Amino acid sequence: MNTLPLVSSGKKITYFLPFLLALVDALLDLLIPTHIKVIQLGPHYFFYLMLFVAAWFLIQGVWAWISKKKEIKYQPTIKFTSAVLILSGVLLILTDKTMTLPKIYFPSVNNVLASAVSEREILLKCTFYSLRLLFFGIVIGGFVGIVSGIFMGWSKKVNYWAFPILRFIGPLPTAIWIPIALLVFPGLFSASVFIVALTMWFPCAVQTCSGIQNVSKGYYDVADTLGADNKYQIRRIAIPAAMPQIFVGIFSGVTTSFVSLMLAELMGARYGIGWYINWKQQIMAYQNVWVALFILATLCFLTIKVLFVLRNKFLSWQEGMIRW
Repeated sequence: MNTLPLVSSGKKITYFLPFLLALVDALLDLLIPTHIKVIQLGPHYFFYLMLFVAAWFLIQGVWAWISKKKEIKYQPTIKFTSAVLILSGVLLILTDKTMTLPKIYFPSVNNVLASAVSEREILLKCTFYSLRLLFFGIVIGGFVGIVSGIFMGWSKKVNYWAFPILRFIGPLPTAIWIPIALLVFPGLFSASVFIVALTMWFPCAVQTCSGIQNVSKGYYDVADTLGADNKYQIRRIAIPAAMPQIFVGIFSGVTTSFVSLMLAELMGARYGIGWYINWKQQIMAYQNVWVALFILATLCFLTIKVLFVLRNKFLSWQEGMIRW
């Protein structure tokens, strides 16, 4: 049970620290003049963003003050959130206000936000394209990886022939398969799906095979005694017992799939976050690159978050052992 020691009213004032820091960031942008060499691409979006963040954390602070349940969730996040807001203010000063950091690689914070607003349509289109490609790659690669891992872990004959191939093909860099994918598959999209799926397949197959092989033999002996056939043992014993390692393979595959996604979208795709980053990097529009990188990091975070929700549902007895 999650419990926190009683917090005095004086210490509860710290619940409003993120609100105050966001307000300070907004005032910094409003009161300190922008460096003369910074070409503003739009209004002071950072100011409006910080006002929104300040209002959000004001609500969170009041809620945590009056609700014990909210307090338990909110209190541990205060230090990290405050550090992020302090870093945001420092970054604003080093870029927009003083141009201390190299202008090309560290563009104005306001210009980064302005680029996100001005190119929201193409960014949304690229995000949808990448999500579609990622979805098909993860589903196909994960399914093939889990099924092949089950067969290799269960059958010694299949393991004898298939596992050496897995060990040979799996560790090869994804970029090696790009020319082969372009030759074998009829279109760029199917070739890109293959690249992502291949990256997903290897960790899923290895972890599933290992999980099946590590199941205690005593379970199978009891099942044999009770007359259970192989299908029943695979479905009711092997797979459930191997689920923790299967999810480890899925997590590993998903994280590496984002790297493969970037490579796949460099094969000639017309849209996608990887394509967008490469395009903006070539024309040295680094404010757009930072926006795309943020979107990519958010997609990765949300994908892993969804996987942890599914993991906690299927493995409720292990909930809390691995946090995200």
